[in-house]
Amino acid sequence: MRGFSCCILPLQAPLLSSPSFDETLTIIAGAVVIGGAIWYLGTYLQSYVRPEIAEIVRAGLLLVLATGVSSVLLNRWNATTDALEIAGFVQVGVDTGVRVLLSVVLFVAAYTGTRLLKGLLLDGSRSRDRVTSAHQRRVIFYVGQIALYILAVFGTFSLWGFQLSNLLLGAGVLGIILGLAFQSTLASILAGFVLMLSRPFDVGHWVRIGEHEGFITEITVNHVRLRNLDGEHVILPNEAVGNRTIINRSVEGKLRQRVEIGIDYDVDPERAGAIALEAIADLDEIMTQPAPQVFPVRFDDSAVVLDLRFWIENPTPQRKWLSVQAVIHSVKSAFNREGIKIPFPQRELTKRGEGGSVRIRGTDPTDTRGGQSE
Repeated sequence: MRGFSCCILPLQAPLLSSPSFDETLTIIAGAVVIGGAIWYLGTYLQSYVRPEIAEIVRAGLLLVLATGVSSVLLNRWNATTDALEIAGFVQVGVDTGVRVLLSVVLFVAAYTGTRLLKGLLLDGSRSRDRVTSAHQRRVIFYVGQIALYILAVFGTFSLWGFQLSNLLLGAGVLGIILGLAFQSTLASILAGFVLMLSRPFDVGHWVRIGEHEGFITEITVNHVRLRNLDGEHVILPNEAVGNRTIINRSVEGKLRQRVEIGIDYDVDPERAGAIALEAIADLDEIMTQPAPQVFPVRFDDSAVVLDLRFWIENPTPQRKWLSVQAVIHSVKSAFNREGIKIPFPQRELTKRGEGGSVRIRGTDPTDTRGGQSE
């Protein structure tokens, strides 16, 4: 801080003598006007080129402007040597104006870097989706933005003579305090980074997270927003998402469905399976490859159960239920045509202590004896 204390009196020389203070204000005012024009130019270019290109052009021009204005002012103040000494972290007595100017340049450079990073990551073409998801690019942008501004802050402190070791120690103590105060929030943020790296789902995927099922509508650093099948929006903290079982039904682009159907014990299961396969082979609601399959899976009380397995593409709940509906209708119609009975539960009653069965008389209106057993 030795240089800071001795720079009060010399401050008047570079700013008020040569060049004049009015000339300095004129340069700064001109830089502000040009900066505004560059900002408007970037907005105007978005109507003719891709937004990310316009953003990169605007950020680059602003950085060039800031660098040029800084060079002009340093040259007019005859402070180029002092600026180089400051940039080299040499503790010498330098002008306060130079320190302020370099501090502004650091933050302008950090801002420009964040705009460039945003243009490259968030406003880029969709071809990068195969490498990184939108959620990953968003998190990378946030991390890069924080890192650039932290570098600008520490660089500014260094310019003004603060010891980085003390700053790091204070930042460590502050980090511990904030970690204890915002434990759940920080846990969700860390879980968000884990989700970014593992990529279990993306926006638009049909997923089941614990007891919640629906479509992912938003992924942030703190939470995941899910729209369930009833139209309700559920917000799940990233920490809770990481601790639950996640079932993603969209990532493969296809989904297998199963429908069980029972046939009478008198029917040949192989023949019934062939008829069922033929009935669903030409349905538009299911995929032909992989081909549908039918397997006898178990003996029920009154039927042999066949398991019909088929695939649907681009799975959604609507496609799922439409395919199941189409398969059931088609198989039921085919079994009716072929005389294959789909039985319902039946019970056989036996007299206690006797081997003969008991037949229950039907409720025929012409039966004057009513429903009596024989």
